[in-house]
Amino acid sequence: MTAKAEPLAMAALTITAGCLPDEQIVLHHSGLMFSHKTNAAGVAKMTVPALTKKAIFVATFDNGDGALTMINVPDAGQFQRVSLQWQGAKGLQLHAYKDGATHGADGHLSLQTAPLDPDSTEMAGPFFTDHGITAVPDGFHAEIASFPVDLSGKSQPIKLGVEVEITDENCGRTVAGELVYHSADTHSKGQQLTLYLPKCDAIGDFIVMNAILDNFQTPKE
Repeated sequence: MTAKAEPLAMAALTITAGCLPDEQIVLHHSGLMFSHKTNAAGVAKMTVPALTKKAIFVATFDNGDGALTMINVPDAGQFQRVSLQWQGAKGLQLHAYKDGATHGADGHLSLQTAPLDPDSTEMAGPFFTDHGITAVPDGFHAEIASFPVDLSGKSQPIKLGVEVEITDENCGRTVAGELVYHSADTHSKGQQLTLYLPKCDAIGDFIVMNAILDNFQTPKE
């Protein structure tokens, strides 16, 4: 496995395992974990937010094989990041609300409203990324929100919430997840989540859990 530092404190990873084509991988990084898969040539590529300045990435295969790489990402200190991770069918969504914003209003941020621009090289505000693939049954998934740090060090409160769309893949299931706050200069802080999803007659509905971390402080833009 090799890693290359990219703009916005992202790390581009390449895993080469010619003897393990079409095999499941679990990628681990500073408490984060999500599922991926090699292609027919045994290669997997992914881009991951670096959660620490000295970022260590570990990839494990089902047969016990694995790989490790380390990379220095000095600009990881320019971000505070929050990850929502869980196992099982996709459907969980991480949302952030600034300045008392309500759902759908200005200041409501999510993967749908503020995705990472893959061509961006400069910080233009918070952005979201998603990780994990649906091709792996009961695989691990994650959404990560990245908040740029202002040199002034000023902060503002932000509310973090989780939404779940009820689908035919997750209805009637119990989903275990974790909401984790990451800072490049401090230890990660996590909060466990257990979601008991309604039966399948609720397909199409949403469960909304607001203010899960309502005292989270983000950098002032």
